[in-house]
Amino acid sequence: MKKKQFPISVSGIYFSVDTRVCNDDKALNEDDFLSLGHDLALSPDSRGLAVQLVVFNNNIPKGARRQLSLTVINQTERCELASRIIKVNLSGKDICKYYYAAFPADTIALKGGHTYRCVVRDVRSAEIMAENVMHLYSCEQLGHPLGWYAVDGAGVRPAWTDNLYKSIAVDDSHDYYLRFNLHTEFGSNKPSILPELEMRLFAPDGSLIDYGYAEPAWSDADGMSYYVEFPLRDAQNFRGAFYAKLLCMELPIAGFVFGRGQNIVAGEWFGPELRPLDSCSAQALASRLTELLPEALEPALPDVEEIDFDAALNDFIGNGESDADDVENVEVAEPDGTGHIFGALDNMIGLRDVKAKIMAYERVVRFNKMRADRGLPTSATPLHAMFLGSPGTGKTTVAKLLGHMLRRAGLLSKGHVVVRERATLLGQNYNSESEKTMAAIEEAQGGILLIDEAYQLYQSNDARDPGKFVIDTLLTALADESNRDWMLVLAGYPDEMMNMLNVNPGFKSRIPDSNIYRFDDFTASELMEIADNYLKRLRYTLSDEARKALSGRLDADYACRTKNFGNARHVINIIQTEVLPAMALRVTDCGEADDLSLTEIQASDIPVSSGPLKMSRQSVGFAI
Repeated sequence: MKKKQFPISVSGIYFSVDTRVCNDDKALNEDDFLSLGHDLALSPDSRGLAVQLVVFNNNIPKGARRQLSLTVINQTERCELASRIIKVNLSGKDICKYYYAAFPADTIALKGGHTYRCVVRDVRSAEIMAENVMHLYSCEQLGHPLGWYAVDGAGVRPAWTDNLYKSIAVDDSHDYYLRFNLHTEFGSNKPSILPELEMRLFAPDGSLIDYGYAEPAWSDADGMSYYVEFPLRDAQNFRGAFYAKLLCMELPIAGFVFGRGQNIVAGEWFGPELRPLDSCSAQALASRLTELLPEALEPALPDVEEIDFDAALNDFIGNGESDADDVENVEVAEPDGTGHIFGALDNMIGLRDVKAKIMAYERVVRFNKMRADRGLPTSATPLHAMFLGSPGTGKTTVAKLLGHMLRRAGLLSKGHVVVRERATLLGQNYNSESEKTMAAIEEAQGGILLIDEAYQLYQSNDARDPGKFVIDTLLTALADESNRDWMLVLAGYPDEMMNMLNVNPGFKSRIPDSNIYRFDDFTASELMEIADNYLKRLRYTLSDEARKALSGRLDADYACRTKNFGNARHVINIIQTEVLPAMALRVTDCGEADDLSLTEIQASDIPVSSGPLKMSRQSVGFAI
């Protein structure tokens, strides 16, 4: 007799040790759980432990109600610390839900160097639904995570040898590993369980295609030499410059590029060659490999159009119209040159509130210019702004259009956009952040300096966090009223950005509410429109059944989206990494192909939703 399926399943347990952890479970959200790893850094002012459960509905369309017990155990001391009951209520439309539990510091004693286990059971049946383990590390004892490891060398290792390579063959079907050789710098404080490291692999188009976690393995008798390896997966459909980035506690500590093409190059990356890239764009990857290893890259294959991910993203959000970079090359009907700019803005998918506010802002700018042209006094137009929204909602595209508009209006002399984030503004030496921030401001003179995920600069619980020097330098530059030929745009998730604004009076006084733009997530229908634009550009069509399947997939992904949902990026990633490879396998298995089979996507090529895409952010700051 077939066993009846349990009405729910717990697919993940994730932890957070952070000053944001509070007494109210409802105050927790997806952004409190940045990592999928098992290791967390503990500070003396940590308020406790937060736990996130990802619960799936196995009883669609009926829904399910269950009670789960969540128990936290100190594995090192072999004692139970706390237990909670979580009431699960899934409607027939819910594919999955997140549930949170906060264990305040006065109810749970957390200790650095200890291992903890979290067990989830169904109350009615006492069956274990899921369990996970975490290790805590005391930064008070061990210091900052950037000083825990030093990478000595890296490269791609074939499965049959310990030799490393800088470039491998595209038609080689053997197994490969991404290897980093390293040593620890804990000294006498070295923990018995070494903190795990994370690897993120970026494809030649700049997209993140794989990530993983691993604890360093001992490799030498001196007790100081280690290595960490990750299998090279999901690279079959790409050729060109790849980038493997190594992180500790969400901080990039090393990275290397490698080629995958016709040319095989043996060797290992050392020293400055392992410096993490500021940007993981397609251009940055190709430039780094061309600079370090020009023989690894080969001429582009004929009749293959290379797609720049970010340019494509902007274009397909923009409803297939010209990108903001093309504004200068388009004839405009209005004498002030804003006609095409507003046309490009209006053609962007979604973003109704953003469009309305920018058009209103342009009218104020134009009104003041008309008064100034007639010699009438004008009030200073506030330049600096804040863009609030999730990744992939068109913030960079809008910034480009805004830059062109302000240049046309005479408020900016160039109108270009310079993009930075925490990782690209922090210096190698403590207190050198001011120099890198001033360099970014200089580069943005005449245009816009856009700082993405800017809230990561503010770490309220760490008085020594170097992000404060970036903030201080920005505030000093903003206070200089004699230099108004640049614009600062701070971008990131809404709640975190508003918190940053409220606790920094210098920003709040220079960014009025009228210059705060909210970029809403695209709706399911808007995601489908983005997919249509993308496929149309690449000359693909959808069969009727494929259109229904893709629409259903996007509906499901939208319904269970997390705070890190990629919006337009998510759509393009699905097409690039799932739909088109599936289509390629189907067509090539059939042998001969005609124009229809090479262009029409079938329903079988559309993957079903596997639930919420949960992964670490592309770049985050460190908070203890």
